[in-house]
Amino acid sequence: MTIALIILHAAPERANPRADTAVRLAGAMLADGKDVRLFLAGEGVLLLKGTETAGDSTHALLNELLELGLEVQCCGSSLQAQGIDALPKGVNKSSMKGLSAWISAVDEVVCF
Repeated sequence: MTIALIILHAAPERANPRADTAVRLAGAMLADGKDVRLFLAGEGVLLLKGTETAGDSTHALLNELLELGLEVQCCGSSLQAQGIDALPKGVNKSSMKGLSAWISAVDEVVCF
Protein backbone atom coordinates (compact mmCIF):
# COMPACT_ATOMS: atom_id res chain seq x y z
CA MET A 1 0.00 0.00 0.00
CA THR A 2 1.25 3.48 -0.85
CA ILE A 3 1.77 5.78 2.12
CA ALA A 4 1.29 9.51 1.52
CA LEU A 5 2.17 12.42 3.76
CA ILE A 6 0.58 15.84 3.46
CA ILE A 7 2.30 18.66 5.32
CA LEU A 8 0.14 21.70 5.96
CA HIS A 9 1.66 24.91 7.29
CA ALA A 10 -0.86 27.37 5.84
CA ALA A 11 -3.74 28.80 7.83
CA PRO A 12 -7.30 27.83 6.86
CA GLU A 13 -8.47 31.14 5.39
CA ARG A 14 -10.88 31.87 2.57
CA ALA A 15 -8.34 34.11 0.82
CA ASN A 16 -5.80 31.29 0.85
CA PRO A 17 -7.46 27.90 0.18
CA ARG A 18 -4.38 25.72 0.75
CA ALA A 19 -5.80 24.13 3.93
CA ASP A 20 -9.02 23.22 2.15
CA THR A 21 -7.04 21.77 -0.76
CA ALA A 22 -4.85 19.74 1.63
CA VAL A 23 -7.86 18.21 3.39
CA ARG A 24 -9.65 17.48 0.10
CA LEU A 25 -6.50 15.86 -1.28
CA ALA A 26 -6.25 13.69 1.84
CA GLY A 27 -9.80 12.50 1.20
CA ALA A 28 -9.08 11.75 -2.45
CA MET A 29 -5.94 9.82 -1.52
CA LEU A 30 -7.85 7.78 1.08
CA ALA A 31 -10.49 7.04 -1.55
CA ASP A 32 -7.69 5.81 -3.83
CA GLY A 33 -6.70 3.28 -1.18
CA LYS A 34 -3.62 5.09 0.09
CA ASP A 35 -2.58 5.23 3.73
CA VAL A 36 -2.63 8.99 4.36
CA ARG A 37 -0.95 11.02 7.08
CA LEU A 38 -1.46 14.73 7.69
CA PHE A 39 1.11 16.78 9.61
CA LEU A 40 0.09 20.25 10.77
CA ALA A 41 2.79 22.83 11.44
CA GLY A 42 2.96 26.61 11.76
CA GLU A 43 -0.43 28.20 11.10
CA GLY A 44 -1.66 24.87 9.76
CA VAL A 45 -2.54 23.88 13.33
CA LEU A 46 -5.29 26.52 13.19
CA LEU A 47 -7.21 23.96 11.13
CA LEU A 48 -7.98 22.30 14.47
CA LYS A 49 -9.89 25.32 15.75
CA GLY A 50 -13.55 24.78 15.03
CA THR A 51 -13.40 21.03 14.40
CA GLU A 52 -15.84 20.45 17.25
CA THR A 53 -18.53 22.46 15.47
CA ALA A 54 -17.70 21.55 11.87
CA GLY A 55 -19.36 24.75 10.69
CA ASP A 56 -17.72 24.73 7.27
CA SER A 57 -16.97 22.11 4.66
CA THR A 58 -13.23 21.92 5.43
CA HIS A 59 -13.77 21.18 9.12
CA ALA A 60 -16.64 18.79 8.35
CA LEU A 61 -14.45 16.87 5.89
CA LEU A 62 -11.55 16.76 8.35
CA ASN A 63 -13.86 15.27 10.99
CA GLU A 64 -15.12 12.69 8.50
CA LEU A 65 -11.57 11.74 7.45
CA LEU A 66 -10.50 11.37 11.09
CA GLU A 67 -13.36 8.90 11.53
CA LEU A 68 -12.14 7.03 8.44
CA GLY A 69 -8.66 6.65 9.89
CA LEU A 70 -6.71 9.68 8.69
CA GLU A 71 -3.59 9.93 10.86
CA VAL A 72 -2.98 13.50 12.02
CA GLN A 73 -0.03 14.81 13.99
CA CYS A 74 0.79 18.39 14.96
CA CYS A 75 3.97 20.25 15.74
CA GLY A 76 4.01 20.82 19.50
CA SER A 77 5.76 24.18 19.19
CA SER A 78 3.16 25.36 16.67
CA LEU A 79 0.33 24.28 18.99
CA GLN A 80 1.91 26.26 21.81
CA ALA A 81 2.48 29.33 19.61
CA GLN A 82 -1.19 29.31 18.52
CA GLY A 83 -2.51 28.69 22.04
CA ILE A 84 -4.08 25.32 21.24
CA ASP A 85 -4.20 22.97 24.23
CA ALA A 86 -6.95 20.48 23.47
CA LEU A 87 -6.70 18.22 20.43
CA PRO A 88 -9.63 16.51 18.72
CA LYS A 89 -9.91 12.75 18.98
CA GLY A 90 -7.53 11.15 16.49
CA VAL A 91 -5.06 14.04 16.46
CA ASN A 92 -1.73 13.70 18.26
CA LYS A 93 0.96 16.12 19.34
CA SER A 94 4.33 15.50 17.70
CA SER A 95 7.55 17.30 16.79
CA MET A 96 9.93 17.93 13.93
CA LYS A 97 11.64 14.68 14.88
CA GLY A 98 8.28 12.94 14.44
CA LEU A 99 7.80 14.64 11.08
CA SER A 100 11.26 13.50 10.03
CA ALA A 101 10.36 9.91 10.91
CA TRP A 102 7.15 10.16 8.91
CA ILE A 103 9.00 11.59 5.89
CA SER A 104 11.42 8.64 6.02
CA ALA A 105 8.56 6.13 6.15
CA VAL A 106 6.33 7.37 3.32
CA ASP A 107 6.30 7.00 -0.45
CA GLU A 108 4.87 10.43 -1.31
CA VAL A 109 5.14 13.89 0.32
CA VAL A 110 3.00 16.90 -0.57
CA CYS A 111 3.39 20.30 1.10
CA PHE A 112 0.85 23.13 1.38
